[in-house]
Amino acid sequence: MDWLKHPIFTRFSLFCLIGIVTLALGMGAALSALLTRAVSEWEWQNTAALVRREVEREGLQRVFTEPGGPGTRQRWGRVLSATMTSLPEIVRVKVWDREHEILWSDQTSLIGQRFPGNDELQRALAGAVEVEIKRLGKPEQRYERPKFGTLAEVYVPIFAADGRVLGVVEVYKTPDRLLNTIRWSRMIIWAISLTGGAMLYLVLLPLLMQMYRRQVEEEMLRQHAARLEEQVEQRTQQFMQAQKMQALGLLAGGIAHDFNNMLTVIFGRAQILLARLPNSARAREDADAIGEAAERAAALTRQLLAFSRKQRLERRTMDLNTAIVDMAKMLHRLIGANISVVTALNHSAGWVNVDRAQLEQVILNLAVNARDAMPNGGQLTLATTTLDGDSAGSVPASLPAGRFVQLIVSDTGVGMDPATQARIFEPFFTTKPVGEGTGLGLSTVYGIVEQHDGHVVVESAPDQGTTFRVYLPRVDEPAPAAQPAPGSPRTGWETILVAEDDPAVRMLASDMLREHGYTVLTAADADEALHVAERHGARIHLLLTDVMMPGMSGFQLAGAFTAVRPEARVLYMTGYAEMPPVPDAAIVQKPFTVFALMEAVRRTLERSERNGYVVSTA
Repeated sequence: MDWLKHPIFTRFSLFCLIGIVTLALGMGAALSALLTRAVSEWEWQNTAALVRREVEREGLQRVFTEPGGPGTRQRWGRVLSATMTSLPEIVRVKVWDREHEILWSDQTSLIGQRFPGNDELQRALAGAVEVEIKRLGKPEQRYERPKFGTLAEVYVPIFAADGRVLGVVEVYKTPDRLLNTIRWSRMIIWAISLTGGAMLYLVLLPLLMQMYRRQVEEEMLRQHAARLEEQVEQRTQQFMQAQKMQALGLLAGGIAHDFNNMLTVIFGRAQILLARLPNSARAREDADAIGEAAERAAALTRQLLAFSRKQRLERRTMDLNTAIVDMAKMLHRLIGANISVVTALNHSAGWVNVDRAQLEQVILNLAVNARDAMPNGGQLTLATTTLDGDSAGSVPASLPAGRFVQLIVSDTGVGMDPATQARIFEPFFTTKPVGEGTGLGLSTVYGIVEQHDGHVVVESAPDQGTTFRVYLPRVDEPAPAAQPAPGSPRTGWETILVAEDDPAVRMLASDMLREHGYTVLTAADADEALHVAERHGARIHLLLTDVMMPGMSGFQLAGAFTAVRPEARVLYMTGYAEMPPVPDAAIVQKPFTVFALMEAVRRTLERSERNGYVVSTA
């Protein structure tokens, strides 16, 4: 029964259809044969009755009892022929006596001849009506008859009053009407049979399938029960992992948001310090170092925010070797002193169009995977090379022809067997003990590479180490970008209300704005901002508010504030990587520079309408 289980409906319904079609064809053939026989029998018996009636009405029985000489026969024959041919569809006549002799025929050469071997004549002389159907190509030339293709030779026995057979009248009939009747009857019978079979199929199939399904489903349910039990346990573990990752994402988002506030203060104060220090001051190097460290920290927080919000990050053209060199410095501290990090970079490896944060995530995940495969130490190698996709055997067959940059991450660890290699990119699959791995590291690598139109393959064997090969499309090196001439932040004179719950960020934004000519009002929360808006007698040109504040959010504050001050513009500050669409919002991203904040303020104030985005990033 196993070969019927899949697909159950298609195969079983096909068997039912074949059976019902066979039944319909058999019934059609049987009914057609019965109808043909019945109609033909009625036709021939009706013809025989007409012939006997005409013979009796004209008194032509004397042709058999008193044949006379040839002249008499001719006379009686012509009368008989004229009488018979007046009947429907009869075209010729012969008269036979009991001695198998032709007494008369419209073919004069046949008169007086005997044909004792005529089987139909023998049975007709015994009292039965016999018929022989002949299909002719064309009529004989000597008879001026309409052309016909089929003739029925009907042998009609003529009886005496005492029941004896006196002789046989053979009439030639064109059975067109009979054949048409049979043809149309057969068509109707076949149509009824096939239609009935189709209706029977449609009616019986659900019942038969339900009966059959009960027999098959028991076995299928037993197999499904075992699989479901295994899947429930697996999905439970995956659900727990997903909850852990969701909680981790929320935690990362919250930490990154708070950390962005601190970075805003560090980065902003470093810029203010640079602006206040003379160009010859030795402290400028320290301020520059603080700003550079804050920029790197801001990039880290953006990665955390992108992880927690699943943000699509920005792709840009970059040199792959540069990213590997920068990551190698960090990996030395990350993977431990017992593992050496070696780089083998092809200086002409080329450029790729990638999201740097995601590319660094790929390298980091592969490095961490290699570290876990070398618990007793070893060597991690990062290498690059260029490949042409149209070169035979140079890249996997799944990649199209083209140019590629290959990132190679190999280790000297414990390696993997083929069964493990087949599943390493599955989400939540891990070989680590429970509680020591999420199973998302390599699946994240696979997803990032696929998003960049690349491909990743693994080569490994037990105790032989593991090599991951990442293929990324290679692009042309971009032309050197012209460095913009350094300028000064744009200044203004308008009144700005700063609503920020973090005192350090509020003070930093206020100092930046005051140093560039603005009149600044401050508020620690939304309620205080509305209170200031109601009490301040002069015009307030701009509300600069944080998005996330205790109590009323920045969006809610903006709605209430513009109801009191409809002429004012609104500029939002946020440390989150993802913002909901706000039709009348301008946004400045934390941590922001003096240039970014001043540019966003001026662009917001100079807009003729309040709707539309003004987005500025650090």
